[in-house]
Amino acid sequence: MEPKVMRHLFNPRSVAVVGATDSPDRVGYNLLESILYGGYAGKVYPVHPRLGTLQGLTVYPSLEDIPGPVDVAVVAVNQHATVETIARCGRLGIKAAICVAGGYRETGDDGLHLEERLVSLAREHGMALVGPNTLGLINTGADFYSTFYPLRLPKGNVSLVSQSGGMGLTMMHKAADEGLGVNKWVGGGNRSTLEISHYLEYLARDEETGVIGIFLEGTEEARELVRAASRIAKTKPVVVYKAGRFKTADFAALTHTGTAAGSYRMYRDIFMDQFGVLMVDSVAELVAACKALSLSKLPAGEGLGIVTHTAGPSIALLDLAARRGIPVPTLQEETIGKIKGVLGLNPPVVLKNPLDTVGVGFEAGIYGRVVNAVLEDPAIDLMVAIYCWHKNWRFPSPELLAAQRRSGKPVLAYYVTTWEDCREERRILQEAGVPLYISPEEAAGAVSALVHYSNASGREKDAG
Repeated sequence: MEPKVMRHLFNPRSVAVVGATDSPDRVGYNLLESILYGGYAGKVYPVHPRLGTLQGLTVYPSLEDIPGPVDVAVVAVNQHATVETIARCGRLGIKAAICVAGGYRETGDDGLHLEERLVSLAREHGMALVGPNTLGLINTGADFYSTFYPLRLPKGNVSLVSQSGGMGLTMMHKAADEGLGVNKWVGGGNRSTLEISHYLEYLARDEETGVIGIFLEGTEEARELVRAASRIAKTKPVVVYKAGRFKTADFAALTHTGTAAGSYRMYRDIFMDQFGVLMVDSVAELVAACKALSLSKLPAGEGLGIVTHTAGPSIALLDLAARRGIPVPTLQEETIGKIKGVLGLNPPVVLKNPLDTVGVGFEAGIYGRVVNAVLEDPAIDLMVAIYCWHKNWRFPSPELLAAQRRSGKPVLAYYVTTWEDCREERRILQEAGVPLYISPEEAAGAVSALVHYSNASGREKDAG
């Protein structure tokens, strides 16, 4: 697909909403509201044959009546009318469209033939189609929200591609909960003319995208997808969550976006083992990985240090790290001496990694000095600091930021609390490049992502 067409798709100067209505329970109404609610500053042309105004905008009876050029048509009519609309878009020179209607190949032979007609028209006119059977597309950098779920997302440098609209919403809401800014999001749907590999190629060149996350059901273009992802992962981290591990998922995927899920083991072997693209097993792990890769620098190596004042979470984290093959090095004698200088010559703790400071570490200043001592150990390349919320004791966030600056090593925080009780801490830490998590699973996923791409970066340097 031509780069110019893709740029217009994500950064349109003008948008037509075909099928805009005055009923809030209809998709066309919500697509128009989404564009306006998101703050889009370009020209918006609602299209409806009988309405005069909608949401403060002049309505045009047809595409032919619109007074200016249109970069993107957002099509909110049924599957048959969508085909007719794409034919009209092609004749008018509109080069990109977002087709939300379902009822195509995911429904059987009749739907397949209808989709083939849709694809034929699009290719005849050189059009890029998102969908059909899609939730839509978002570019927060342009305040362009073209989904039928009106949203406003925190802005950042993570871009997400999802075959599923519902899973796409899950990814977006989880990212918002984590304080992770999103740059672009697209629901691939049936991928009629734009495969996931096309979106990846565009995001690879996109200066606003630093990290790419993908939810994948399956694709007939597996070779092109793997090649694109592996090529892009050499310059930008790519994180893939592949659904459909079991045969029972194939039918569900086939009737959802018209594609069988395919072998999970095959995808994992090819993505991770052959090409070094990171694969994860849940939305939570995908968002945790993307957050770490977006906010933190990569470690120089893979040695993990853990400091806590409560043993249980550190044991859980240690177990999860071990499953991922992440080493937790023994602390050097010099480091042990520094820790004794903070805790006393005979502290009531076993001085090892993970380091449990027990009650002595409740005081944030002492906790921070121990973190500094562990980070100074040459075998430690990155740190997870575990601390429990308490009504009368503050979080050691200033100490963690100071330790990060002093050591130059990645520091991740794992606070045992709720987001409600650490929202301000999250803002302070993450604005300074310290990702914050509230579960051992997500902290481990973040560490795994940083180590994975640190190792991949090292292999690239060695090969060069």
